[in-house]
Amino acid sequence: MEAAIFVEKLSVVIGRGKEEKTLLRDISFAIPEGSFLSIIGASGCGKSTLVRALAGIQPATAGRVLLAGHRVETLRHQLPLAVGYLPQFGAFHADLTVAEILDFALALRLPSSVPPATRQQWLHHVIDLAGIRPLLSQKYRTLSGGQMRRIALAEELIGDPAFLFLDEVTSGLDAYSEHELMVWLKELAHGLKKTVVLVTHAVSNLRLCDSVIFLHEGQLCAQGTYDEILEAFETTSIESIFGRYQKASSLGKFISSGLDLSSELPPVPEPRALNTAPPPGTISQLGTMIRRQGILLGRDRAQLWLHLALLVTFPLLVAIFATKGLPTVRSLSLSIETNIVQTLEEQLDNLRQSFSAASLVSGLAMFQVILLTLMGANNGAREIAKERDVLEKELRAGLSPWAYVTTKGLLVCLLSLAQAFWMTWFVKTVCGFPGHFSSQFAILFITTLAMSMTCLAISSGSKSPERASLLAIYLVGLQLPLSGAVLALPEMVSTFCRPFIAAYWGWSGYLKTLSAYRHYDIVRQSTDTYIADFNPCLIVLGLHAILAGGIAWIFVSRTFFRSK
Repeated sequence: MEAAIFVEKLSVVIGRGKEEKTLLRDISFAIPEGSFLSIIGASGCGKSTLVRALAGIQPATAGRVLLAGHRVETLRHQLPLAVGYLPQFGAFHADLTVAEILDFALALRLPSSVPPATRQQWLHHVIDLAGIRPLLSQKYRTLSGGQMRRIALAEELIGDPAFLFLDEVTSGLDAYSEHELMVWLKELAHGLKKTVVLVTHAVSNLRLCDSVIFLHEGQLCAQGTYDEILEAFETTSIESIFGRYQKASSLGKFISSGLDLSSELPPVPEPRALNTAPPPGTISQLGTMIRRQGILLGRDRAQLWLHLALLVTFPLLVAIFATKGLPTVRSLSLSIETNIVQTLEEQLDNLRQSFSAASLVSGLAMFQVILLTLMGANNGAREIAKERDVLEKELRAGLSPWAYVTTKGLLVCLLSLAQAFWMTWFVKTVCGFPGHFSSQFAILFITTLAMSMTCLAISSGSKSPERASLLAIYLVGLQLPLSGAVLALPEMVSTFCRPFIAAYWGWSGYLKTLSAYRHYDIVRQSTDTYIADFNPCLIVLGLHAILAGGIAWIFVSRTFFRSK
C-alpha cells in the first residue's frame, strides 16, 4: 500500500552557535492511508516537535515530509484544510455556544459554492460523528475537558482533512474519557480513511493504534505495533521501556530496540489528488467575521461596561474642568486694548485673564484629545493579542489576514465614532464650546481612530494582551509631553516627534475649528507652538490610521505564513 505519510531523514535544529540544539535527528518512517499512529516517549524527547513537523508547522532543517506525495509545506499553502492540527488545548471564544462555534467554522472553512443543504448535512454528520449533539446549546466555557477535546476535533473535521495531527489531546482526561476518545480516533482512521497521528503520554490504550513510534532524545528508537514493540524489548509493559531508556541516558548509553529500523523505506509516493476544497474567498470570510465580532462584542459585558464608563465619565471630566474658567473666556475682548485712559492695574488684570483663558482653552482642547486617545488605546490594545491562539488556529485553516484585520478595523472605527460623537456633543452642549460641530467631530473622530488603529497594530505584534496594554499606556503617556502643547520642546525634538504624535494633530485641528472666535486668538497670542491647519491635521491623522492598519496586516500576515 502506498504511503500516506512519508518521512525521510527528518532533522530539526534550533538556535545557533552555542545555543544550537538538535530536537530531531534523521527520522525516517512511512505509514499507509487510514492508519492510527501514536508517538510516545519521555518528556522532552521530541514528540511535539515531530508532530508539528509532520503538520508543516515546525520547519525541517533537513529531510522531507510528504503527505499523499505532496511536500507538506506546499500542501498547507495550497489546500490548508487537508491538514488538521490540534494542540493539547483548543483555542476558542469562551462566550460562544458549541452550535455557534461549529456554524462559524463551517462558514470560514467550507467554500460558499457548496449548496446550503449540503453544508447543513455535513455539519450534522460531523456533530453526530463527534457525539456532541447534547452540547450544542452550551457555551464553550461550561464544557468539561473531554467535551472540549471533542469540540476541537469536530471543528477540525468540518474541513474534512485527510490528515489529523493531534498533540496530547488525551492529556488530563479521566480513564473512561481517554478510552472513549482513542476508540473514536481509531474509528475515524478506519471508517473514514483518515490518517491520524497522536502524541500521547498515556499508554493504557495503545493497543487501539495500528502503529506506535517510540522516540528518545530526538531519535526514532522503535516503530511497530504495540505487541511488536513489547516483543522487541522482551517486556510486558511500555512503562518498563521508559525506565530502561532513562537509566541508559544517565549512563550515557543508547538502547537498541531489537526492531530492524534500517530496512529501506517504501518507494517515494507520487502526488495524488485529495478530496479537499479550498476555503471560501476573502469577502465571504469578512462577512462571517463581522457577524461573529458583533456577537462577541455583545456578550463581553465587562468590556461593554468599561466602554460605557469611559464614554460617560471622560466628557464629564472635561465639563468639570471647564465650568469655572469658561465664563471668563466668554467675557474677554477679542484683543487686549491699551491706551492712556486705562490704568496699569486694568492692563495687568486683562493680561492675567487672557493668559489664564488661553491656558484653559488650550488645555481643554488637549484634555479632550488625550481622553479620546485613552479610549482609543482601550479600543485596540488587547483586541488581537487576546485571541492570538484562535487567530493562529484559523490562519492555519485558511482564514484571510485581510478579512481578520478589516473586521478589527471596522470594530475600532465603530467605537471611535461613538466616543468622538458623544465627546463633541457633550462638550458643545454642556460647556457651550463654540465652533462647527461637524468639524470638531471630524477631528476628534480621526484622532480617536488613529490611536485605536495604532494600538491595534501594537496588539497584532504583541505576544500577550498584558504586554500590548502596557505598550499602549506608554504611548498615550508620551502624547502630552511630546505634543509641545503644554511643555515647550527643543526644535530638533519637536521636528522629529511631531509627525508621530496624534495628540498634537488632534489639538491643532480642534483649535483651528475655533479660528473665528476669540478663543483661538488668545491661544495663538500665548503659545509659541505652531498650530497646524485643519486639513493637514485630518490628512496626517488619516495616514496614521492607514499605516497602523497596514502594520497590523503585516504582523497578522507573518503569523499566517508561519502557520503555513
